[in-house]
Amino acid sequence: MKKKHQFVLILGIINVILPVIPVLSHRGWFGMVGNGWKFIWVAAIMILLPFVSSLAGIIIGSIQLKKASTKPVKMGLLLSCTGLVMHLLFRFVFKL
Repeated sequence: MKKKHQFVLILGIINVILPVIPVLSHRGWFGMVGNGWKFIWVAAIMILLPFVSSLAGIIIGSIQLKKASTKPVKMGLLLSCTGLVMHLLFRFVFKL
């Protein structure tokens, strides 16, 4: 049971890091390429992955929170929610 709690925490940490990667690599990978259509699938994955991963972290975290309310589960759920908010801010508010 403890491994599931640690998994939620690790997934939350990943969800906080994921929204930052497309922002940092946007100009580096896609700004210098002559034909950007070659990397359209990479761009689509980089746009959708943080959103899907954060939603998965929130769903898994809430299921684990119902079963056992431990500190790693609460922190993982909080970090997944933070990752989702960061993704939405970067994508729609800051338009990065």
